[in-house]
Amino acid sequence: MGLRHLLAPVVDEYSDPNAWNSDEHFPIKLALALAAAALALAAAQRAQKRPTKPKEGVLGEKCDAPETYSPDVLFPIPRTRGRRLLGLADGAVPFEGEDVWNCYEVSWLDHRGRPRRGAVELRIPCVSPNVVESKSLKLYLNSLNFKRFASTDEALSTIRRDVASVVGCLASELSARLCEDQPPMKGWTCVDDVCEDDVPESMLRRPDASLLKTTGDVVTERLCSHNLRTLCPVTGQPDWGTLLIEYEGPRIDHASLFCYIISLRTETGFHENAVERVTLDIDRCCRPAKLRVTGRFLRRGGVDINPIRSIRFGAATGLAQAFAPGQ
Repeated sequence: MGLRHLLAPVVDEYSDPNAWNSDEHFPIKLALALAAAALALAAAQRAQKRPTKPKEGVLGEKCDAPETYSPDVLFPIPRTRGRRLLGLADGAVPFEGEDVWNCYEVSWLDHRGRPRRGAVELRIPCVSPNVVESKSLKLYLNSLNFKRFASTDEALSTIRRDVASVVGCLASELSARLCEDQPPMKGWTCVDDVCEDDVPESMLRRPDASLLKTTGDVVTERLCSHNLRTLCPVTGQPDWGTLLIEYEGPRIDHASLFCYIISLRTETGFHENAVERVTLDIDRCCRPAKLRVTGRFLRRGGVDINPIRSIRFGAATGLAQAFAPGQ
């Protein structure tokens, strides 16, 4: 039984303010004051005994992908937190080594505003005082999606500098390099490098099927792009994939197809919805005799989804023999 319960009858009896005016009630007032102090002290002691959970940055929080360059989202986690559990003294380790991070969802804009993507390998020395929290790194890399860089080297230098400042090492001690992640695409024509025009940012903000153009020549082609980016309607985070287009009909202008694909970068929808939109837009604007569209998306939680949609192509069975980067 707590003090509050024991003192309740006394508090009720003397709840009238006029009952406290005489000195004869001083002992009661003193007892109540002491009881209140005891309750406050007990609450403070309980709070001190409750362990404080270390802040984990954005881990466990729902966060939308940043749309502007945001190095401040990177969050450090001290290595000492895990090493003390191993009995290692702060700042002294009996080994050498590095942490190799493979980042498959790195994309930025080049000097013309055209989206570029690649897999970046980060090598962080194990003697750095911190590691970078993985979700914060993902959000940081997402924040580069609409930032222009004069060159690929400038983009990599920026990543190297920002990550090094968080893990606590010199930029020269941390490696950030673009590694080859393009899967074999024999028999497919990639449209990602055919556009030579400047791309205004407004083109990247709204799906625009009117960008699709044909030349009139009837051809049979297999086209692909590794620049498919849409937004998950649940998490607001980008989904990345390779788009495979097989068709027979008026030749689709490759640069116009690339511009159409990058116009989907802020489109919200599940993987299936994205592939269905592309299928319908190409069918309406380009009028192919046969069409099949496949989306090969990067895996999430060990699962990758690969929607296939066809129109006048035959049964939509059999996965196209091509893979997305990272698959």
